Amino acid sequence: MEVEIRNEIVNVKSFKELRKSVGWPLPPDSSIRKSIRNTDYCVTAYVDSDLVGMGRIIGDKSFIFFIADIIVKPAFQGNKIGAKIMHSIMVYIKRNAPENSYITLMAAKGKEEFYEKFGFFKRPTEKFGYGMMIEL
Repeated sequence: MEVEIRNEIVNVKSFKELRKSVGWPLPPDSSIRKSIRNTDYCVTAYVDSDLVGMGRIIGDKSFIFFIADIIVKPAFQGNKIGAKIMHSIMVYIKRNAPENSYITLMAAKGKEEFYEKFGFFKRPTEKFGYGMMIEL
């Protein structure tokens, strides 16, 4: 299977299709549109010209980078597509993140090991407390 990785922003329809494929909730279209516009960097993955995955970075356009929406359609998981997406994202970060930047993400349950391969670590540690969130 040949995977083509592109640096492009997805549209609302594609974004929703990918999120639905993995069972993630869908915010309103207006929120998705705004979120896409505020994306700093986006990577897409294609197999035979079909969009099968994506990942993106959002942040403050300075030293805060949040990796979001690493998605591979279930039928294509297990083929290293997620790793190719993350590799492209990490290349971008290494080229663009200044010293003492914060690179963060929220792993889906059970996917922590995948991100550890890219140098991410679980919290808490001696230095860092728990990551926290609120769901509305």
